[in-house]
Amino acid sequence: MKISILTTFIALLVSSSVTQAYFNWEEYYKIETIAGPKGVDYQIGGLDHDKNGNLIACFHRGEVMTYNEESKQWKLFASGLHEPLGIYVEDEGTVLVIQRGELTRLHDNNDDGVADFYEVVCNDWGLSGNYHEFTFGLVKDSKKNIYIALGTASNGSGVREQVRGEWNNTGGLTQDKFLYGGKHGSWNDKKKIIPRMYARVPYRGCVLKISPGSRKAAVYATGLRTPNGLYMDQDDQLWVTDNQGDWVGASKLHRIVPDGFHGHVASLLWSKNPPKVTPATLPVSELDRMRVRAPGLFPQGDAGNSITQPLALKSSFAPLSKDGLTSEQIIIGEMNHPRVVRYMPDVVKGVQQGTASHMLVSGKLNSGNNRLLYSKDGKSIYFGKTHLSWPGREGLRKVTYTGKPYLIVEAVKLTPKGFQFTFNAEINTGKTSADFRIESYGFQYHSGYGSKKMKQATEAISNIKVNGNTLEIELKNKPTKNRMYDITLPSEITSKLSQLSYPRYWYMAHEVY
Repeated sequence: MKISILTTFIALLVSSSVTQAYFNWEEYYKIETIAGPKGVDYQIGGLDHDKNGNLIACFHRGEVMTYNEESKQWKLFASGLHEPLGIYVEDEGTVLVIQRGELTRLHDNNDDGVADFYEVVCNDWGLSGNYHEFTFGLVKDSKKNIYIALGTASNGSGVREQVRGEWNNTGGLTQDKFLYGGKHGSWNDKKKIIPRMYARVPYRGCVLKISPGSRKAAVYATGLRTPNGLYMDQDDQLWVTDNQGDWVGASKLHRIVPDGFHGHVASLLWSKNPPKVTPATLPVSELDRMRVRAPGLFPQGDAGNSITQPLALKSSFAPLSKDGLTSEQIIIGEMNHPRVVRYMPDVVKGVQQGTASHMLVSGKLNSGNNRLLYSKDGKSIYFGKTHLSWPGREGLRKVTYTGKPYLIVEAVKLTPKGFQFTFNAEINTGKTSADFRIESYGFQYHSGYGSKKMKQATEAISNIKVNGNTLEIELKNKPTKNRMYDITLPSEITSKLSQLSYPRYWYMAHEVY
């Protein structure tokens, strides 16, 4: 999430000005600001609807409040929680909240709109006192299993003398090496031997599964860094976002595989077969063979910076021919830019991969879009904002689709010779291959922060074919596996609906034909 304020400001200006020249999103979406409750730090960690249909939100300083849209009034439901970053209203009307050290169930036994009993559901994970040990969540599957995700600790700081959970000494990194100040010495000296992100108390960097009626958490998957977004699709497939950093060359959308290792090495200490050395010292080639590739990658500064909560893209919110074309077409919040990130899936030889793009690029939406929630009718999305002292904003926006159709790409598929784009209407281009731009590059998997664009190349285009609502791009050289293809279409592509709503697409080709 770290980026200078000046860099962020410049990026916002460039992103907004360039995209608005292509398309005016505010012609198709109504963006409203919802005033916050007085005296509350208006940073939102979770959103849902309560049993009465009102919004319910949890806030950075520990409040849980309901909001009645008709009266425009906020009401305190609960307080005293520790940095809650997820909320889920159960069928019975009880409210689950994930806070830093605990999964809590809030009961309103006398039905007066105020929680009167706070039940500990689970606190079966470690805390070292490091500032970066966020706890993210939460979702359920159809069998009512609960899933949360734990962030790793950062070597921007050490730990406390008293920690919760057993300290993991693997590789000789005992707890005293993470203590600093006074008799413990300077952190600047100590941090030199500490990996950039670490997971020395239980289950940091893991996705955890909590079964119904259980107070114990089980490691469901490893390999996450800062997994600030969970989504359970209609097929009980769990998706989790992660942010660029060490071992994460670009922000990612993971399709979680049970017991899978998803790339960030610190949490291997809590895997079924933990290494006997500090995970960061294992050969990169070995780690690379072990990891599950993320279907969606979002190049930093281009496609997505600090992505957040995923959500299905519904036809009630965009002019798609049907809901998401598959259950896996997803939109995602973004902290650093005033826009929504979009993911369109593809499968090549059984390998999950896909395309990133943008929609709803609007300064009125603003940045800091941390939590997303559909309205009951599916025509609006609420965007809960935060910043946590990084780039972002605070507050709550309601974005409503007017129903006016516009030209949108519905799918991007890899072909043996290039790419096929499917639109929601027949298109006109009047353009030649010279009007299209495609660049490709790879990512470095390493312990350094992020990744440069490796072996960048401009792809020569041999042919462009338009047939109704499809566009085929053929490359002079066939697509190559393990490369990102940055594709810019001419903004002048039009249809009977409108001009093209967004011209740029990032396809991650893990596999090719």
